[in-house]
Amino acid sequence: MRSLFLKIFLWFWLAMILITLTLFVSSSLSESRSSRARDEAMDRTMTPLVADNFAEAFDREGKGALEALLARGQGTFPWTPYLFDESGKEVLGRPLAPSGRQAFQLAVLNHEAQVVHLGASRWVGQWVQTASGTPYVLVLEVKGRPPIPFLGAPSQVQVVRFLLVSLIIGAICLWITRHITNPIFELREAANQLAEGNLQVRVESATLRRTDELGDLTKDFNYMADQLETLIYSRQRLISDISHELRSPLARLSVALGLAERSANSASLPALARIEREAERLNQLIAALLRLARLESGSDEFSRENIDLQRLVQEVADDATFEASARNRTVRIVSSYPCTVLGNADLLRSAIENVVRNAVHYTPEGSEVEVSVDPSKDGGAAVIRVRDHGPGVPEHALQSIFEPFYRLENSRDRSSGGTGLGLSITDRSIRSHGGFVQAHNAAEGGLIIELTLPARYAFPPLLPQRTPHTKEPV
Repeated sequence: MRSLFLKIFLWFWLAMILITLTLFVSSSLSESRSSRARDEAMDRTMTPLVADNFAEAFDREGKGALEALLARGQGTFPWTPYLFDESGKEVLGRPLAPSGRQAFQLAVLNHEAQVVHLGASRWVGQWVQTASGTPYVLVLEVKGRPPIPFLGAPSQVQVVRFLLVSLIIGAICLWITRHITNPIFELREAANQLAEGNLQVRVESATLRRTDELGDLTKDFNYMADQLETLIYSRQRLISDISHELRSPLARLSVALGLAERSANSASLPALARIEREAERLNQLIAALLRLARLESGSDEFSRENIDLQRLVQEVADDATFEASARNRTVRIVSSYPCTVLGNADLLRSAIENVVRNAVHYTPEGSEVEVSVDPSKDGGAAVIRVRDHGPGVPEHALQSIFEPFYRLENSRDRSSGGTGLGLSITDRSIRSHGGFVQAHNAAEGGLIIELTLPARYAFPPLLPQRTPHTKEPV
């Protein structure tokens, strides 16, 4: 059972039912013991008086007086009396049960009230001596008390009572469980939204007015969200401001470089060409920073249209094939399925190009980059897979490669690595289209990056019309 709500509810419910049953049983047993002690005390107090009264009546007036006395008390006495003379014979000739005979014998031996219990009934024996000096023994058969009303009720009534108690306890446990778990569920939902990029999410409910630990946790979560929003927006604003501020001096640098090239001699031209290349690289970096800042802030409201994803991937692969051929590498589409996505063609093209060019850069000479467009398992999305045959990425860095400026240790120099923004822009672009990006190492070596986008297919994904690609790059 994985639900915290059900765990807490069931444990509370079972615990309260067990506690209720335990209290009821213990109170019933305690009441039974107390009642038994009171009855025995009453027996030892009243039996000598009753025995003396019965013995004197029989001793003075005979059997008729005793029978008359019993007749007058019939229906009012809670017991049945048996009177024995000194020979051990019941004076009225009535038979006595073995338990009564035991009480008789004990009374003869001890001359005191003796109690013998048998099930719900008990036998009380009392030795007595009349005024004439004749000894008698009175044995009383006392019927047991009726059972406790709750236990003595019919079984159907007891079942209804148990169900009613269970429902009441269940309602109380339900309220307690909701009181404990509702803030946890709200915090979980808010945390998921925060992880998905909604920096404005806060827990705005009655939980904030609670004075317990869950209320404090909610306030701490909102404070954390405030700090995260401030830090991320500050970073985005800093990147955007720096990028804008660098644009002006870079433009002036380009103008000055053009003027210098007009009057430069042949000896200085290589240096000026190097400056021009670095200035262009810096310009590209600034453009990438601005695009990343707009994607992260969500301020870049781009237009959306239906895009033939199969065709777009084919165009990107054709362009990458032309560039890769100069490095003795190839790009091949291994499978492709017709589908349509709703989005911005320029952003999607840039996102896919970044991944394919990155794969071309790292795949060894003489190898190929494999690209595919396949339906997702549920058929509601398209998965673009790009695989190279390079060294791959350490497992601990598979998520970090999509962070801005993240560079692996063996890729920090300019000759082997880029600016560290390409995959970041890809991740933000795909997420802005409602998709996600993930990376994992291939079992045979190399890195696989998957771009998942919501898509519509012209045919059921379970019966795809696969379009093989065997065209070799020129």
